[in-house]
Amino acid sequence: MNILLATEVIHPGGAETFVLRLSRALQQAGHNVQIFIFYKTGFNEGLYKTFAPDVPLEFAAIPAEGLVSKIDSLFFKLKIDLSLRSIFIRKSLRRKIKEKRIQVIHSHLLKSDTICLAAANDQIPVVTTIHGDYLQFYTKLHAGIAIPLLNYETRAANNLYRLAHIVCISDKQIRFFKEKFGAITKGKLSKIYNGYDGVPSIVPSSLRQSLKIPEDHFVFGMVSRGIAEKGWEPAIEAFIKMQQQDTHLVLVGESDYLDSLKAKYAVHQNIHFIGHSDKPLDWIQMMNAGLLPTTYMSESLPTVIIEYLCCGIPVIASDAGEIANMIQLNGKQAGIIIPIRNNSVSVDELSNAMKLLATNPVEYDTYRANANYCYTQFDMNKCIEAYCTVYNDAIDNLQPKTITP
Repeated sequence: MNILLATEVIHPGGAETFVLRLSRALQQAGHNVQIFIFYKTGFNEGLYKTFAPDVPLEFAAIPAEGLVSKIDSLFFKLKIDLSLRSIFIRKSLRRKIKEKRIQVIHSHLLKSDTICLAAANDQIPVVTTIHGDYLQFYTKLHAGIAIPLLNYETRAANNLYRLAHIVCISDKQIRFFKEKFGAITKGKLSKIYNGYDGVPSIVPSSLRQSLKIPEDHFVFGMVSRGIAEKGWEPAIEAFIKMQQQDTHLVLVGESDYLDSLKAKYAVHQNIHFIGHSDKPLDWIQMMNAGLLPTTYMSESLPTVIIEYLCCGIPVIASDAGEIANMIQLNGKQAGIIIPIRNNSVSVDELSNAMKLLATNPVEYDTYRANANYCYTQFDMNKCIEAYCTVYNDAIDNLQPKTITP
C-alpha cells in the first residue's frame, strides 16, 4: 500500500512523535510510506533521525515563506479566511500524491485535514487521527477564548463530512463527535490507541550515578511539555509535602516556566531538573514511579503514560483525557488516579499517593506488575493491523462527496 502521512510540523509532542513511529512501523511492515510536512520552521531533525530516519520525508514548497507567512497573519487579523501558505502546500501535496501514486492519506490535526482533503479532491481517501485540537478549539470558542482559526465550525464540519474515517484515541473524543457532529460522523468513528515500540538506550544505573542518587533510594519522575497545565508545580509541592527520606524527584522537560521553578525550588537538593531529552525512556527507566498531575484542556492519550508503562513503573496521574483507562486493563490497575476538581489536582491527595508507593512495598509491587500488563494495550503491531484495516476499508469504500454536508 502507498501511504502518505501528513502533519504541519515535527517537533516534540505526542502527535508528532506518533507520526514518526507509525511511519517507521508501516514501512517495516512492507508498505511504501511517505511523510509530508507542511512547514520547515521548527523542524526537529533529531526527532526525525531518532524515530524514522529511513522513511522518506518532504517539506511543502512555499516560496518566500517568511513574507507569505506575514501576509497570512495580516489576513487572519483582518478576519479574511484565506491562506497563501495553504495554497502552496496543497499544490506541493498534489504533486507528491501523483509522483508516489498515493492510495491513502493519513492526516493529523484539523488544519492538516483541511489541506489534505483539498489536495486529495475526493480522488483518494483521507483518514485522520484525532489528537485533541477539534475538541480544544470547540471548547475555547464556546468559552469566548480566541483560537488560531477562522470559521471553526464550518471548517470542522466540512472536514468531518469528507473524511473517510476518524480515528479517536480516547472515549472523550468519541463522545464529543457523537454529541456535536453526530450525523456527519456516524459510522466513521473508531478508537485505536497509539502504538509504541520504544526501547531504552542505556542502563539506568549510569543516570542515577550522574545525579548521585543511590540505587536504594526511591525516585519519582515526570516527563512532559514545559507548560504549567501539565502539573509540574503540584508535583513538586506534593513531593516536598511528603517529607519522605531517601526519595528524589527527577523532572525532564524544558521551558522558561521550568527554569523559573528550578530557581524557586533550588534549595531542595533532591529535586533534579534535567532539561529536555530526546530519549525520555532512558530517564524513565531509572525512576520508580511516574507522575503526570495534568489539567491540560486537550489531554487525550499522553505518550509519557505509555512510556511509564513501557518501563514497567507505576503511575500517579490525574484523570484527564484517557489516562484512567490507560493505566487499567481487565480490572488490573497500574497506578493511582487523582481526580481533577475545579480544574486543579489536590496536592494533599497527590502527596498521599506518592507516600503510599514509597513506603508500601506490597502496593508498589502490585502496581508495578500490572504496568507491564497494561502496556500491552499499546502494542505497535496491533496498532498497525488496526490502521491497515482502516486504510483498506477507506480505499474500498471511496465515494465522491460534495464539499459541504
